[in-house]
Amino acid sequence: MIKAIYLTNGIITIEYDAGKILEDYRKKPDLIWIDIYLENHELSQEETMILSELFKFHEMSVEDCLFPQYYPKMEEFENYVFGAVHGIQLKPHYFKEFEDSIYELNVFIGKDFVVTVHIEELFFLETLFEKVKARPQIEMKSLENLLYNIFNKVVSSYEFTLEKIDDKIESLEDDILKDPETEIMEEILDTKKVIFAMKKIAEPQQATYFYFTRANNNLISKEYLVYFRDIYMQCVTMNQSILMRSQMVVNLLEVYMSSVTVRLTEVMKFLTVIATVLMPVLIISGYYGMNVKFPENFIFGDRGLWLFAMCLMLVAIIAMFIYFKKKKWF
Repeated sequence: MIKAIYLTNGIITIEYDAGKILEDYRKKPDLIWIDIYLENHELSQEETMILSELFKFHEMSVEDCLFPQYYPKMEEFENYVFGAVHGIQLKPHYFKEFEDSIYELNVFIGKDFVVTVHIEELFFLETLFEKVKARPQIEMKSLENLLYNIFNKVVSSYEFTLEKIDDKIESLEDDILKDPETEIMEEILDTKKVIFAMKKIAEPQQATYFYFTRANNNLISKEYLVYFRDIYMQCVTMNQSILMRSQMVVNLLEVYMSSVTVRLTEVMKFLTVIATVLMPVLIISGYYGMNVKFPENFIFGDRGLWLFAMCLMLVAIIAMFIYFKKKKWF
């Protein structure tokens, strides 16, 4: 699916037909943005003509669009720059299958055009396209402004995901303090996996965005360099935030293990007290349970001996409880 929006002498034009876009671009609009959504991971014949014949993009760049590598890159060619950046569009159950939420956005940038290609529907591009339609003089007043809006949305997607991770970590902390069940361990490991996946794609992004902060850049005018430095700094800050969350999850795992150990210690302590308290009972019952006549038989008789043994057990239990209480063992 293809769509284009372009400015010619201050007049905005929107087009959804590839053949018409091919024809209109030859009229040299001031600025054009073409967005191609590869629904079946394939380019139509007309879309291929636009990329390969109209703009003369290198076949390796076009191939990267069809087979995403999920590794950022920025390549400079004679008449354009090709970039592959990555963002996050969260899907249901993303903590279990986070890698499905990572998308690759391929961008071709020239003096008077921006071409975006992606293999899944990106809602932020739809929103940006509608904003450009409503306010073309603001959103498409320059190539740099359009490019900044696209890159800014990609980087911002990480911040939204980090907010979700913060909420998850806070929830896990509360659950650990209440009752450290096995399911919590699984959730901690899922969160750790999410952060690791973010770190894997976020760290290399810095070099990609750094390209647009160079003073000798042929595409970005000096007055707009500050905007792209802002995006680069967002990326740097984002990586620092990811590292911090990574350490938080490690600490969370340690707290969980400590909680489990404390809980196990309490159980063992309880069982030890029960076993210790019952020890005199077992000794006394074993002693008087032997089939022999004890001196106590002559003193208390058979019935009295049973009462004597029961009282002896009770006194021993009470004495041990008093001793444990003084030692503050419970």
